[in-house]
Amino acid sequence: MRNKFISILKRWPPVHRFAKILYWKVQSFKETLFGTKIQERYWQKRHLEKRSNWDDNKDWAISYWDSKFHPHRQFLIEKISRHFPLSILEIGSNCGPKLYLLAKKIPQAKLYGIDINEKAVKMGKGFFDEEGIKNIELLIGKADELGRFLDKSFDIVFTDAVLIYIGPDKIKKVIKEMIRITKKVLIFIEWHENSGKDPQGMGIYHFRHWKRNYINLFKQFVKKEQIHITKIPEDLWPGKDWSELGYVIEVML
Repeated sequence: MRNKFISILKRWPPVHRFAKILYWKVQSFKETLFGTKIQERYWQKRHLEKRSNWDDNKDWAISYWDSKFHPHRQFLIEKISRHFPLSILEIGSNCGPKLYLLAKKIPQAKLYGIDINEKAVKMGKGFFDEEGIKNIELLIGKADELGRFLDKSFDIVFTDAVLIYIGPDKIKKVIKEMIRITKKVLIFIEWHENSGKDPQGMGIYHFRHWKRNYINLFKQFVKKEQIHITKIPEDLWPGKDWSELGYVIEVML
């Protein structure tokens, strides 16, 4: 029904442009008013939608699993492995394709993943059982609810396109908790905003995502020289937003 309505609107370009602008203004207002819980509800029920981020012909979690060899994932794995970690946590792990790659790359490491979607976690456990992988544990949970983990539990904590869904209402709590449980390095692939329009690093709403200045955000918690920002190569993740905004953020602790 939604796609049919959009196709009808496209017959009148001025009307379609106005409707698109109005839609995103409403979305921005809703997520500013109600905060991150809108995205949390979406991702908790994400498996109920037929549309997939990676392959529309497959189940959402299966298509995510099959995306494990996407070029940016290997790039991230190399960044992580350079620090020789023996304990790693991924926040927003879905069914765990990156943890699978890490288990192959660093078999001696103990790996954990936490995700808000119960089905994705269940499917990931099934994938790991089929592969005979024993050093990965997947858990259900939210990015701002890390109380189950003790201080300095992990050498590395990382995210891959997860903080783009965390709004200003929760981002500081999420960062504080990640710093608390990490011994060595935080590593993220996220949307970094460096235009000067985000002085506090709280985020600017951008088509259902949050882009933010991670230097401005993290220097509230660590020294600036501990923060390293690197643009990801454009060919790793083609597309306007990722080619312009995609960065690796590394925070040395």
